[in-house]
Amino acid sequence: MNPTNNLSTSTTKSLHNSVTDGLSDSHTSRLPDFLSPRLSSGLSPKSLGFTFPAEWHTHVATWLSWPHKEESWPGKIDTVYKPYCQFIKAVSKGEKMCINVYNEAMQAFATKHLIEAGVNMKQIQFYHHPTNDAWCRDHGPAFLINQKEQKKVIVDWDYNAWGG
Repeated sequence: MNPTNNLSTSTTKSLHNSVTDGLSDSHTSRLPDFLSPRLSSGLSPKSLGFTFPAEWHTHVATWLSWPHKEESWPGKIDTVYKPYCQFIKAVSKGEKMCINVYNEAMQAFATKHLIEAGVNMKQIQFYHHPTNDAWCRDHGPAFLINQKEQKKVIVDWDYNAWGG
């Protein structure tokens, strides 16, 4: 796992082009414009001016994944939802919450719990993206920023549930 060469998403076409230079057309033609494969040799997010912002850096949203893996909460998964929703309620008072769910059924399940907890659903945005655990800081998007050029990218850490 080498975060210096796993830049997987870019919000700018110019970065996309700089990242995909030298790759075969078959590699890049399958990707939407905003997605970029691994960086070419010698390039790194740092060499392109990107840094990892501190947790307290100004941001507009927090990313979470809805808890669903019974093995992570043996015999306790049902007790996780209430405090998880209270956490979401508290944080969402000041910023948007982006929540990964597997599908419509999981989204409906999460929505039910969030509404019961009194969460302002206007602050919630669901993303249908399968995850292997609830710990989004491990598997989720890690945003890097380039302050000078006002760009953002996402690093793909190739997370595999700590080898599991």
